[in-house]
Formats: sequence, structure tokens, C-alpha cells
Amino acid sequence: MWSCRALLLSVLTMNLFCAAVGQSNFTMSAEQEVYQAEEKSNITITWLLHFDTNRPPDFLQIDLMNVKRKTRVFFYNSETGTEVYPDENYRGRLQCEPQLARKRRLECLLTDLRLNDTGTYHCIVVLNEEISSKTCDLNVTAAFEKPVEVTSKPANSKRIGLHAALALLAVVIIALSLRYLTVKLFK
Repeated sequence: MWSCRALLLSVLTMNLFCAAVGQSNFTMSAEQEVYQAEEKSNITITWLLHFDTNRPPDFLQIDLMNVKRKTRVFFYNSETGTEVYPDENYRGRLQCEPQLARKRRLECLLTDLRLNDTGTYHCIVVLNEEISSKTCDLNVTAAFEKPVEVTSKPANSKRIGLHAALALLAVVIIALSLRYLTVKLFK
């Protein structure tokens, strides 16, 4: 797990790299600044990449971090083709599609949202020799549970009726048997 220093060092290094390279023609924006969702639901966080279409991306590196937890959530490097989910809390629940970067999008699907997924997500993208970053916030609220509807008829009403009919039949048979025995004894 990344420590706070390593996370800050990564962001600082990327910013220094950007300053050394000079003015960037590559920028990013978030499709939404704030995402709102209920726990146990799914959400797709989308960043839009703005770059010169005459030069398609040869090199792509994506670094997605949860600022609140100070951890890396997703890392991708096109040279090695590696997709890494360093934080075990996101493994199996987060899917990012780096291939969409060529279409000027980066989409990350987060499933089975939890309350502690709430926070600021910082995405740093290196495209060819240019760098850009953008943050967005995710607010996860507690799921509203619908109250259980009470029906006036019990679910077992058919069984109750069957049991009542069988009990009544047993009473009638006993009564008839007692009457028959009484008549036989007093004859």
C-alpha cells in the first residue's frame, strides 16, 4: 500500500515533469465534478481527454488515487500493458477501460459501492510526453431500504384453511363415532 509520502511524491513528480515539458496541448476534464450514488449500486466515473487528434497516443499511463485514503486505486502503463489495482478494497469492484483513451475518454466502473468509497479521486494521465490531471468527488449515501409491506392475508392462508378443514373433519368423525357407540351401548 502506498504511503502518504509516496503519493505526494508521485503527484509532485508529475507536476514537475509537466512544468519541465512546458505548455501542454493535452488537458483533461471530468464529465461530472461530483458523482452521487447509493451504497450497493454501481457508478461510472468518466474523464474526458482533450488532445490533438492528428497525433494519436503512443504512450499512455494512468494513475488513479483515492485522496481521502491516500492510496492508489488503479495504475496502467501502455508500454508494459499492465493494469494494476493496488488497493485490495477495489479489486474485483473497479474496472477501468484505458483502451477508450484513444477515443478521448477514460471510464472507471465502480460496483457494489460502499460508504467508505466516498472521497476525492485524483486521476493523472501521461499521454505521449504530456501530462494532465483532474479530480472529482464521489458521495456515497446509505441505501434507502423499502419497508416490508404487511399484507392482510397471511402467506400461509391456503395451508391454514386446509388444516382447519381437516380439524373440522376429525371433529365430525369423532362426534359421529361417539354417537354410534352411544347408540350401540344403550340398545
